[in-house]
Amino acid sequence: MALELIAGDLSDAVVYRERYNIDVLIELPSLNFVVAVENKVGSKAGDGQLARYDKLLKDLYPTSRRLMVFLTPDATAPDHEGYVAYDYSDLISTLESLITKPVEPVPAETELIIRHYIDLVRRHVVPDEKLRSLAVTLYERHKEAFDFIYECRPEPNSLLSVAGACLEHVPDLVIDSRGSTLIRFVPAIWDSELKVIRGDAAKWSRTGRGLLFEIKTFSNNPGRVNVSLTLGPGDAEMRSRVFQMATSNSAPFTGFSRTMGEQYATIFSRDLLTANQAKGTQFDAQENNVRLAWSDLQGSQLVPLTQAILDIDRTLAAERASEPTGAL
Repeated sequence: MALELIAGDLSDAVVYRERYNIDVLIELPSLNFVVAVENKVGSKAGDGQLARYDKLLKDLYPTSRRLMVFLTPDATAPDHEGYVAYDYSDLISTLESLITKPVEPVPAETELIIRHYIDLVRRHVVPDEKLRSLAVTLYERHKEAFDFIYECRPEPNSLLSVAGACLEHVPDLVIDSRGSTLIRFVPAIWDSELKVIRGDAAKWSRTGRGLLFEIKTFSNNPGRVNVSLTLGPGDAEMRSRVFQMATSNSAPFTGFSRTMGEQYATIFSRDLLTANQAKGTQFDAQENNVRLAWSDLQGSQLVPLTQAILDIDRTLAAERASEPTGAL
C-alpha cells in the first residue's frame, strides 16, 4: 500500500473536516482507499467512539481499503484494534521532510502554510525537543532559583497584581520583595533618613529594613486586600520603643495590634477591599474598588505615616545620643 501511495496519482484526493463527526476524512478514489484521522489533544476518545467510527466507515465504504489513525500528542494507544496510534512528533517530522527533502518542488505558499502549522504545533501541542532539553538543563543548574520564582508568581487577574500596579506608579515608593500573596514596599526616603529603626537582615528583609509596608491577599478570605505597616525582627529595645510611640499616637497609626509580637508587630492596617465587599461582584468592580481605595490611602495616609516614622526615628536617635552607653 505504501508503494501505491508513493507512486499513485493523488490529484483526485478529497479531504473532509468533521464529516460524519470524524475529525479528518480523506478519500482516494483512484486507489480505492479511505483514511480517517481521529485527533485528540487534551481529551480522550469517548466510550465506544472509535468502534462507532469503524462501523460507520465499513458501512460507507464497504469495498474500500481503510486506514484509521488515532492522532495524539504522545501516541496514546487507541481502545480499538482497527486504529493505529500516531503522535504529533512523528507528524512534525513527516511535514518537515516534505519541505526539506521534497520529492518534487513544493510551492512557496504550501511551504509557508506547513511551516506555520509546524510552529503552531510546537508552541501549543508538542514542545520543541531542543527547547525542552535546554529547559531541563537550566532547571537542573538553577533549581532553587526557578522554584522560588514559581512560588512567587502572581496569579493572573489577581487583586494583588492590581494593587501592585498602583504601587508601581508611585515614584517615591520602593518595592522590597514580592510573593504570590504579598508585596512589601517602603517610602524611598526611609532608606536614606532612618538611622535607628533598622531590622535584622538575617531574619527578614535582606536590606536591613526594620519597617515594611505589606500589601496582602488571603487564600482563606478571597477578595480581601489589606495594606499594613509591619515592624519586623530587630533590636528588642528599639522595637519596643517604636511600638510604644506608634500605638500611643492613634493618628496616623490606625488598625495596630494591641500587643507586640516577638518578631513582628502591625502598627498600621487598612483593608483596600474586604471579603464582604468583594462577594458577589465581578472582577472589574473589585479592581475598580481596589484602585479607588489605594488612591485614598496614597492621598490621605501614606504621607502622614511616612513622616511619623521619620519623627519617631529622630526621637530615638536623640535619645541614643543623650545616653553615654549609646542605649535607647
